[in-house]
Amino acid sequence: MTTPQVKVLRSVDNLSLADLVLKPTAIDGTEPADATDNALTVKGSSVDIGFWACSPGSFKTARDGVNEVILVLEGRGTLVSDTGERVDHMAGDMVLIPNGWSGVWEIHEDFKKQYISIAV
Repeated sequence: MTTPQVKVLRSVDNLSLADLVLKPTAIDGTEPADATDNALTVKGSSVDIGFWACSPGSFKTARDGVNEVILVLEGRGTLVSDTGERVDHMAGDMVLIPNGWSGVWEIHEDFKKQYISIAV
Protein backbone atom coordinates (compact mmCIF):
# COMPACT_ATOMS: atom_id res chain seq x y z
CA MET A 1 0.00 0.00 0.00
CA THR A 2 1.28 3.45 -0.92
CA THR A 3 1.48 6.18 1.68
CA PRO A 4 -0.51 9.30 0.67
CA GLN A 5 1.79 12.20 -0.07
CA VAL A 6 1.19 15.91 0.47
CA LYS A 7 2.33 18.01 -2.48
CA VAL A 8 2.27 21.60 -3.64
CA LEU A 9 0.02 21.81 -6.72
CA ARG A 10 0.91 25.38 -7.70
CA SER A 11 2.56 28.44 -6.23
CA VAL A 12 1.06 31.86 -6.81
CA ASP A 13 4.58 33.09 -7.56
CA ASN A 14 4.97 30.87 -10.63
CA LEU A 15 1.55 30.14 -12.09
CA SER A 16 1.52 28.70 -15.57
CA LEU A 17 -1.08 31.13 -16.88
CA ALA A 18 -0.82 31.32 -20.64
CA ASP A 19 -1.02 34.60 -22.51
CA LEU A 20 -4.27 36.35 -21.72
CA VAL A 21 -6.91 35.86 -24.42
CA LEU A 22 -9.67 38.37 -25.22
CA LYS A 23 -13.07 37.41 -23.72
CA PRO A 24 -15.64 36.69 -26.45
CA THR A 25 -18.48 37.87 -24.16
CA ALA A 26 -16.96 41.33 -23.47
CA ILE A 27 -19.45 44.19 -23.13
CA ASP A 28 -19.51 47.99 -22.95
CA GLY A 29 -16.65 48.36 -25.44
CA THR A 30 -14.20 46.88 -22.92
CA GLU A 31 -11.51 44.37 -23.82
CA PRO A 32 -10.99 42.05 -20.85
CA ALA A 33 -8.58 39.18 -21.46
CA ASP A 34 -8.20 36.10 -19.27
CA ALA A 35 -6.28 32.87 -18.70
CA THR A 36 -6.80 29.80 -16.53
CA ASP A 37 -4.36 27.42 -14.85
CA ASN A 38 -6.29 24.29 -13.88
CA ALA A 39 -4.13 22.89 -11.07
CA LEU A 40 -6.18 19.78 -10.34
CA THR A 41 -9.22 17.85 -11.51
CA VAL A 42 -10.12 15.33 -8.83
CA LYS A 43 -10.55 11.94 -10.50
CA GLY A 44 -13.91 10.30 -9.90
CA SER A 45 -15.43 13.55 -8.68
CA SER A 46 -16.82 16.76 -10.04
CA VAL A 47 -14.21 19.07 -8.51
CA ASP A 48 -11.81 21.36 -10.41
CA ILE A 49 -9.28 23.56 -8.64
CA GLY A 50 -7.13 26.22 -10.23
CA PHE A 51 -6.24 29.84 -10.77
CA TRP A 52 -7.69 32.49 -13.08
CA ALA A 53 -6.41 35.89 -14.10
CA CYS A 54 -8.18 38.67 -15.99
CA SER A 55 -7.39 42.20 -17.11
CA PRO A 56 -9.87 45.07 -16.52
CA GLY A 57 -13.16 45.08 -18.39
CA SER A 58 -16.69 43.64 -18.26
CA PHE A 59 -18.14 40.43 -19.66
CA LYS A 60 -21.22 38.26 -19.41
CA THR A 61 -20.96 34.95 -17.56
CA ALA A 62 -23.13 32.23 -16.03
CA ARG A 63 -22.70 29.32 -13.65
CA ASP A 64 -24.69 26.45 -15.13
CA GLY A 65 -24.30 23.13 -13.36
CA VAL A 66 -21.52 24.26 -10.99
CA ASN A 67 -21.05 26.04 -7.70
CA GLU A 68 -17.82 28.04 -7.67
CA VAL A 69 -15.96 29.20 -4.59
CA ILE A 70 -13.26 31.78 -5.22
CA LEU A 71 -10.55 33.35 -3.12
CA VAL A 72 -9.53 36.71 -4.56
CA LEU A 73 -5.73 36.88 -4.54
CA GLU A 74 -5.25 40.24 -6.21
CA GLY A 75 -7.34 43.08 -7.61
CA ARG A 76 -10.95 44.21 -7.35
CA GLY A 77 -14.12 43.14 -9.13
CA THR A 78 -17.89 43.32 -8.99
CA LEU A 79 -20.40 40.62 -9.86
CA VAL A 80 -23.68 42.10 -11.14
CA SER A 81 -26.55 39.63 -11.39
CA ASP A 82 -29.13 39.73 -14.15
CA THR A 83 -31.52 41.15 -11.53
CA GLY A 84 -29.12 44.02 -10.72
CA GLU A 85 -27.68 42.81 -7.39
CA ARG A 86 -24.06 44.00 -7.07
CA VAL A 87 -21.41 42.21 -5.00
CA ASP A 88 -18.02 43.95 -4.76
CA HIS A 89 -15.00 41.85 -3.86
CA MET A 90 -11.27 42.42 -3.47
CA ALA A 91 -8.06 40.65 -2.45
CA GLY A 92 -8.67 38.49 0.60
CA ASP A 93 -12.41 37.91 -0.02
CA MET A 94 -13.85 34.40 -0.39
CA VAL A 95 -16.93 34.45 -2.63
CA LEU A 96 -19.54 31.84 -3.60
CA ILE A 97 -20.95 32.05 -7.12
CA PRO A 98 -23.84 29.57 -6.97
CA ASN A 99 -25.21 27.24 -9.60
CA GLY A 100 -27.75 29.09 -11.74
CA TRP A 101 -26.21 32.55 -11.22
CA SER A 102 -25.82 34.68 -14.33
CA GLY A 103 -24.81 38.24 -14.94
CA VAL A 104 -21.74 40.37 -15.57
CA TRP A 105 -18.23 40.39 -14.14
CA GLU A 106 -16.81 43.89 -13.86
CA ILE A 107 -13.04 43.62 -13.40
CA HIS A 108 -11.76 46.97 -12.10
CA GLU A 109 -8.03 46.20 -11.98
CA ASP A 110 -5.80 43.25 -12.83
CA PHE A 111 -7.43 40.35 -11.04
CA LYS A 112 -6.31 36.90 -9.87
CA LYS A 113 -8.38 34.31 -8.08
CA GLN A 114 -8.06 30.75 -6.88
CA TYR A 115 -11.19 28.75 -7.65
CA ILE A 116 -12.86 25.52 -6.71
CA SER A 117 -15.67 24.49 -9.06
CA ILE A 118 -18.01 21.73 -7.90
CA ALA A 119 -20.42 20.30 -10.45
CA VAL A 120 -23.94 19.67 -9.17
